[in-house]
Amino acid sequence: MIKLTRRTLGLMLGATIAAAGAGSALADSCGLNRPIKVVVGYGAGGGTDSYARILASTIPEFLDENPMVIINRPGGAQVPAMKFVKAASPDGTTLQVVAMGGGLMATMLRDQGISWFDDFTPIAQFGVTNQALVVRADSGIETAQDLIDFIRSKAEGGDKVRWSHPGRGSVSHVGVTAFLEKNGLLDMSQDVPFDGGAGTRNALLSGDVDFSASGAHTLPAFSEELHAVGVLSEERDPIVDDIPTLAEQGLDFVPTSSPIILAAPAGADQAFVDCMSAAVEAATHHDAFTALTKKAQQAVVYRNAADTKAYLEALADAWAPTVAEVRADLSE
Repeated sequence: MIKLTRRTLGLMLGATIAAAGAGSALADSCGLNRPIKVVVGYGAGGGTDSYARILASTIPEFLDENPMVIINRPGGAQVPAMKFVKAASPDGTTLQVVAMGGGLMATMLRDQGISWFDDFTPIAQFGVTNQALVVRADSGIETAQDLIDFIRSKAEGGDKVRWSHPGRGSVSHVGVTAFLEKNGLLDMSQDVPFDGGAGTRNALLSGDVDFSASGAHTLPAFSEELHAVGVLSEERDPIVDDIPTLAEQGLDFVPTSSPIILAAPAGADQAFVDCMSAAVEAATHHDAFTALTKKAQQAVVYRNAADTKAYLEALADAWAPTVAEVRADLSE
């Protein structure tokens, strides 16, 4: 992995700023002279928090040693954290690391007083978590098509399969609902919500449900008990890359990857956004960033500001039909 030097990054930032038409070149600190507060909508020690802390530990080298301080504001599907950042000054000193699967979906499912694309400016994507369809290892189900056939055979016998997820309106719930609907299976199944991933997984391990959705990165720890039949993504998970995607298997589905992004309040200066995006890219090439994300089994995917925005808009468009149906169910 190539480690970018600060001199190389400085040249990159200078070119970026010049292209943006800035009147004067920013320093390597992206024009900041005080610590950057980065708000995380989950508690310390979780996956999103871990991504944020790894970034904070490596990016100062590319910001003239300007520190990045993590502030945890957990709860409410990241909505309280998003509201805090939305109200902050767009001067670059208050940013947010968001798991955009749950974050974006929360704003689409209910009126939270947030319009994500109006209220925030994406800076960069630097990670991703993928959802996988999971069965017990002893189920005899090997592929996603096998799972479809199993669901249909149960229906022919007058039974519905049961599947678990960590709460209605979650990324897992919407993703699997869309998969079932697109394959004509929704009426042949019964969802069973739990409060979090542990209950979702335990219900499957105990045999209370027939399948579930789980973060692909969590599966290596349960490789003897659980088997993933497919990832709800166009591309394989960069870390758990032995699970085929549903796209590879030629099945209809809606991608439900959750990009991990750094975002600013709306109104952030474009030169700052481009500068910070280049700093994030440099940090993802840092030897320490690579080692820490590998140890944490966290996938690294980088997109610049423009590509991140386009990717999020595409996800929102793909989710919209299923989200509308789930929203209607939640309101009943």
